[in-house]
Amino acid sequence: MLKKLMIKNIALVEDVELDFNPGLTVLTGETGAGKSVIVNALALILGERADREYIRHGADSAEIEAVFDIDYLPPRYKKEFAEHFTNDKLLIVKRELSKDGNSKIRIKDTLSTLTQLKELTSPIAEIIGQHANQMLMNEDNHLFFLDYFGSLDSQRETLGEIFKEWDTVASKLKRTVKRREQLTNERELLLFQKEEIEKAQIKVGEEEELISEKKKLDSALELMTAADTIREILDGEENSVINNLRLARKQLEDMAEIDKTLEKLSTELTEIDFQIEDIRSAVERYGATVQNDPERLEEINLRLDEIYKLKKKYGGSEEAVLKTLKDIVGQLGDRPNVDALIEKLEKENKRLKEEYTKQALALTDARHKTADYLAKLVVKELAELAIDNGGFKFTFIYQKDPDGIGYKDQTVKPAAHGLESGRFMFSANPGEPLKSLVKTASGGEISRVLLALKAAEKKNKKLLHPLLVFDEVDAGIGGQTAHEVAKKLKKISEDSQLVVITHLHQIARLADHHLVAEKKTRKSRAVITVRALDEVGIEEELTRMLALPVEN
Repeated sequence: MLKKLMIKNIALVEDVELDFNPGLTVLTGETGAGKSVIVNALALILGERADREYIRHGADSAEIEAVFDIDYLPPRYKKEFAEHFTNDKLLIVKRELSKDGNSKIRIKDTLSTLTQLKELTSPIAEIIGQHANQMLMNEDNHLFFLDYFGSLDSQRETLGEIFKEWDTVASKLKRTVKRREQLTNERELLLFQKEEIEKAQIKVGEEEELISEKKKLDSALELMTAADTIREILDGEENSVINNLRLARKQLEDMAEIDKTLEKLSTELTEIDFQIEDIRSAVERYGATVQNDPERLEEINLRLDEIYKLKKKYGGSEEAVLKTLKDIVGQLGDRPNVDALIEKLEKENKRLKEEYTKQALALTDARHKTADYLAKLVVKELAELAIDNGGFKFTFIYQKDPDGIGYKDQTVKPAAHGLESGRFMFSANPGEPLKSLVKTASGGEISRVLLALKAAEKKNKKLLHPLLVFDEVDAGIGGQTAHEVAKKLKKISEDSQLVVITHLHQIARLADHHLVAEKKTRKSRAVITVRALDEVGIEEELTRMLALPVEN
């Protein structure tokens, strides 16, 4: 229940503070007096998006604060949102709008988001105005009216989630079947490439080693001949370097025995002799290792050709070939056997279709029962709203689909919201056939149908919000009809706090509390004020609404 509403610098409102009480509160005033500003302020405090244009001209910011008594709410709500309430079971919401765009929402002095505000206030209050009438005038919304009344929202949401999952699987199955041949060929190609690379057993650095070995084999005879020539020069039978060096070494040793200054040269020559002998031995060993092996050379040429082809095909280097192999293994993981994948998808598609069918048929059955019950209640409520012997029902519409869901003697197209759509059918006059509400009802009749739906919700008290705000839903009615609407609003106010913006004196007469909006001029500027009326003030306002002269 709303206890207090404070508004600062919203539109033409400078500073207004209003106290609210249980029962039926009406807000009246001349056209253009600012009644809509109060409704807009309430909408903002309930989580509607704000516009900086709401801020009063000349002000840098605007504020709205509301105090709700949550003692009227169900225990589940109070437990779920307990952290947001004060110790005395009050919910205090404050919203600040700033010209610089730095707007803030505070719930019990804690900064909050617009989403959190909507979640918190949605069970508390509902504003029913021209927007609600417009929703009723759109047949696409009629099924949602029905589901809300029957508390079927959660069933519809669950069904929607199943449908979404089913649709995803069915679409993937269809695409996979359509691309079966392509996917099979892609997988077979990947398998071939994987086998080709693995069979080659590529190793980084192998090509370089083979090229080096090939170069030796290509020059084997040349290397062997050169090694023999070097050996012959260094240690041949005739005139070899080693023999001549050893003769020179013997002569130098003899000379050193005579002249000690030659000992160093003798030692150096001895070392040279040993070095040349080492070189001769190394060349001799090298020559022995050189092989003239045409078969090995052919093997190397074939292997190099294989490596070259793989490099050209898979990236240009041994490292790239191995990386390609790793990528192929990963792609194969993402491309399971197509036939196995299709079989898996078919099973999942069947399971989800069966689950959807089960849930959808249950929702359909519940909707039909709800529609019958709602029709009875609305017809009764309309009779109390001066539409005697009127007719009202919900007509279900099914779209045939040979591949759809079996329902009774037909197969119908499934959708996220269920198997059916539908519309409200209405007749305001006895003996007249039911026709589309949208196409046949007048503005005043639409308002009364909406009120009848709200009155029907009263039979299911868990649907009623603790606060209902009716913003001129009485448009287009008058006389006895207005009196009946007033009585209906009064009846609803027994279970919910009602704030009704109205021009009808019939409604205002039955109010428990009366507020009036007035536009005045202060310092050459228009200002909207709202004040609570006492008994004298109420009589004066009712007289104004009746357009009767005020007695002096």
